[in-house]
Amino acid sequence: MKRGYLRTRPANLPRLKPIGQTVLELPSDEEVKKLLDAAREAHRRSFALMAYAGLRPNEVRTLRRRDVRLRWEKGEAIGSFVSILEGRSHGQIRTPKTGQREIPIVPPLARLLAPVEQGPRDGHIALNERGKPWGQYGLDQAFSRVRRRAGLEGWSVYCLRHHAITLWLRRGVPVHVVQRMAGHKHLATSQRYAHYLKKDLEEAARRLAETSAW
Repeated sequence: MKRGYLRTRPANLPRLKPIGQTVLELPSDEEVKKLLDAAREAHRRSFALMAYAGLRPNEVRTLRRRDVRLRWEKGEAIGSFVSILEGRSHGQIRTPKTGQREIPIVPPLARLLAPVEQGPRDGHIALNERGKPWGQYGLDQAFSRVRRRAGLEGWSVYCLRHHAITLWLRRGVPVHVVQRMAGHKHLATSQRYAHYLKKDLEEAARRLAETSAW
């Protein structure tokens, strides 16, 4: 309208998301460990899939034993890959918007997945305390209880996925590979994690404050 292309504003236009950058709120490695330690075994496996493999809650809900391949050395599970083939939201199962993908399994996650290696191929990997697949809001509710038990405040269950993505970047995984592992549609989404890490900004501020050059 300001440029004169339209005389009047069209009715019922959706509100656009404000343009701007935000600082990610991320738990530290120690805080994630504290959360996992405070969780029951069934919850711990589900949360670790998000904290170490970056799965979304809807992807955790549909993950099956056939989607996990473990590599063993000297009787211990040490890694390999998990395949993300689908997700379930509000009872609907769909292929992820960015397509199917594979994510490396790090040793801490491999150890938590080892007990289900001998289960039925179609069996769900992530179960609630009743041994049933997670419902739509079960993961969020369980995370809130564990977070309070661990004495931590202010996060949703998605902070675990954010932790995984920033962990990959800090370990030197190229950002375009992180994009694929995280299932980001746009590279800019992955780059946001690289550029706006709250912990890194706080560390930079501390170093600048301590420099003798001032």
